[in-house]
Amino acid sequence: MRLSDYVVASRAVVPLAATELPAAARALFECLVSAGAVQNPEVLLDRVVAERPEDIVAMGDRAFLLHYRTDAVKDIGVAIGTAPTPICRQLGEEDRQCAQIVLLIAAPPRMAGRYLQLVGALARLLSRPETVEAVLAAPDGAALAGLRAFRDAELPEQLLVRDIMTERPRSITPDMLARDAAREMVRSRLGGLPVVDAESRVIGILSERDLLRHLLTNYLGDTGSAKTPIPSGRVVRDVMNRQVLCVSAEQPLAEVAALMANKEVDRVPVVRDGKLVGFLTRGDIVRKLIGS
Repeated sequence: MRLSDYVVASRAVVPLAATELPAAARALFECLVSAGAVQNPEVLLDRVVAERPEDIVAMGDRAFLLHYRTDAVKDIGVAIGTAPTPICRQLGEEDRQCAQIVLLIAAPPRMAGRYLQLVGALARLLSRPETVEAVLAAPDGAALAGLRAFRDAELPEQLLVRDIMTERPRSITPDMLARDAAREMVRSRLGGLPVVDAESRVIGILSERDLLRHLLTNYLGDTGSAKTPIPSGRVVRDVMNRQVLCVSAEQPLAEVAALMANKEVDRVPVVRDGKLVGFLTRGDIVRKLIGS
């Protein structure tokens, strides 16, 4: 398949009459609804309005990518818009991100693999200055959708887990103090760490969710105040989740992405011959595919 199968005139808004990203997102949402691509507009609108950071990616100063995995659509829907002046997103009191191209992609969870391939192809295409220039020069939606860049761009060949995973990831041992493991997660800004034995075999995983569940179950009193966060003698094996979904480095990324979405798993250890060789998270997949 080619990008021109997804970037079509009926879902292109030129010019995009917005100066702030929320207004641009709303306009592209309405475009998808008008094109009949959304079966449950209320559900998708709730996601758009929420402006969750994980749903919004800035491709430098070239484009914003708004991406949603949701049952509000039956098939992948893409809307694209360009503005004559930069559309901006406020990040703080003085920090703003701006771009003139905005993309909105909505995909059902079952199509996670194709969705990731589409995101990657669009990101690579928009990394080329000549393509960005041609997109911004298009006078209307028909001209934009008819650009040769979209006609010639084929979706990438099947990616494997090894193409995306983090190699030689951080890991912890079951005998490590739980509070030290928690500090390691905070310092590394990681939401979870694989737990391995002396032979590097994965025997569990420790996540922020596991730590929180342990605290709520064992150390919060009726008043909600903590007696002691994590006792000094408590070790990782007391807190970790022993039910771990592991994947192979040679598995198709589309297959693993769909599995993670369906199982609602945020991260998976990658093993070879039973030993840890990598780590894959849903955030890694998106960030690495778009090169951000």
